[in-house]
Amino acid sequence: MVESVGVGVGIYGEDGRYTYVNQSYADLFGVAPSALIGRPLWEVVPAIEAADFDEYWESFEDGDTREAETRHTHNGRTVPVATVTTQRSIGGTSYHFGTIKDISVRKAREQEIERQNERLENFASIVSHDLRNPLNVAQGYIEMLQEDISRDELRLVDNALDRMGVLITELLELAQSDREIGEVTSVALTALAEDAWRNVSTPEAELDIPFGDRRVMADESRLQQLFENLFRNAVEHGGSDVRVTVEATDDGFSVADDGPGIPRGKRDRVFETGYTTEGTGTGFGLSIVQQIVAGHNWEVRIAESADGGARFEIAGVEFDE
Repeated sequence: MVESVGVGVGIYGEDGRYTYVNQSYADLFGVAPSALIGRPLWEVVPAIEAADFDEYWESFEDGDTREAETRHTHNGRTVPVATVTTQRSIGGTSYHFGTIKDISVRKAREQEIERQNERLENFASIVSHDLRNPLNVAQGYIEMLQEDISRDELRLVDNALDRMGVLITELLELAQSDREIGEVTSVALTALAEDAWRNVSTPEAELDIPFGDRRVMADESRLQQLFENLFRNAVEHGGSDVRVTVEATDDGFSVADDGPGIPRGKRDRVFETGYTTEGTGTGFGLSIVQQIVAGHNWEVRIAESADGGARFEIAGVEFDE
């Protein structure tokens, strides 16, 4: 049975030396099992020092099982592994039985993701400084010219610069949205939604929060970012006079509007990066929303609001009653 499980198996006793290994474990190092039998654990597992082995052994009780991720080294090869070690007694003698699984592929993927995140952080820095500064200069000159000259061309340039500003903001948010969720605290949902509303250009739009204040467990800054993006999406697609409603649900909250809504055939695609149902949208805002939701281990669903508009339902939220 041990030979057929498909993962490495190693057994060692109180002296710390391997008494048995299967072929799958030996294959990690390109050797026969006999090359490992009799070797002390600390020669193969650098995380365990020879001087500390006795203390490590005595920390187990019969039946104890522990999981760990570490590295095993032999024959010039170092392999990242996930281990499950259990202490069992046979005939009054204790042994440690360990299963050892090669996790090289997962570790390589995690390292690549980490490198990608570093590149995204560098990109975010460029967007924040090297692009926004000249854009601000250009917008300043346009404002000066518009004080003296009334031309449609200047208005078009001003609109284009505003559009670039929105694009830069959402690109920056997208680049930073993969970072891990920070400290989760008790957050007042109504107050946070109102703060987010004030950060969105909504001079004619209306926000309605009909329920009493509820508190949720969330990363406050990321949750505010979620609201801001949903509000911008409502204004972008529902018009400057759109009515937005934030409601508490049994397992979370929803953000709905009275705009044109999202056709059923397009609801599965709106969270794709860069996808938009309107030519004026950037397609980044809802992708950011989904990443924030996923970071909290929540779920987001799209439905039709009572007024025929879009309704975004956030589920799986923990309330702080």
